[in-house]
Amino acid sequence: MVKLLILRFSRLLILCAVLGFSYACDFTSGLNQDILTAQRHVDNQDFSKAVELYERVLKKNPSKLIKTKINYQLAEIYYLYLDEQVKALKYYQFIVDNVDDPLWQVKSLEKMADINFTFAKNFIEAIRAYQVLMQVKPRLKNFDYYYLRVGESYFELGRYDKAREIFNQILNQPTNPYYVEAYNQMGLIEFYNRNWDKAVDYWLEYLKRERRKDHIVKIKFLIANAYESNEMLKEAYNIYYSILPSYPNPEVLRARLKSLYARRVARKR
Repeated sequence: MVKLLILRFSRLLILCAVLGFSYACDFTSGLNQDILTAQRHVDNQDFSKAVELYERVLKKNPSKLIKTKINYQLAEIYYLYLDEQVKALKYYQFIVDNVDDPLWQVKSLEKMADINFTFAKNFIEAIRAYQVLMQVKPRLKNFDYYYLRVGESYFELGRYDKAREIFNQILNQPTNPYYVEAYNQMGLIEFYNRNWDKAVDYWLEYLKRERRKDHIVKIKFLIANAYESNEMLKEAYNIYYSILPSYPNPEVLRARLKSLYARRVARKR
């Protein structure tokens, strides 16, 4: 945790330098003290006080250049340090609207997309941001990730046909870095559509390719859940039992096993 904080703090200091915040900056006399004091608060990791001062400077209607620098600072502070990611959105939007540099527009759009997807759960806005990023020419290195996120966003919105279309396209690209994950996503789509057999088929294909043990355990749990939903109680019981030593919450599995055992006994009566 300490290493992560140091890494994020170092990143913010680098951004400060790139954006021109330093003690040597030649700010107008009326803003100079507040800006320098705010920067000292950032250096001391007193981010709440830094935010208060930066907001005070913005209310004084400084030049567009200073506004841009402060908006990026505020966005990064809310996003990285204050655990108030949604508040960062309007500041990143300012960068997108007012900075011509494509690098900073891309960085800001990526953050906006992530915030909307992960924190705000505003999947429509997430799709919009990712689609803008996908239109950048030449194609950005994270293009495949954006495409995956669009598919996941459609899934979260319950637009399974759109999500299925995207994940099917990924499955037609074996070299795509999210090729294996697409099997998982297709399984989830079929599961939520109560197509238990199809869901299991996709997840079995996923297991043929996945190597991470925690992911394998997670998918086996979902397969058992699909079997249970499909009244294939013996198959569900066997899979739940097989992952009992590795599952992070074994009490949940023990409860499932107990319930399945009771149902199987009742079925035989």
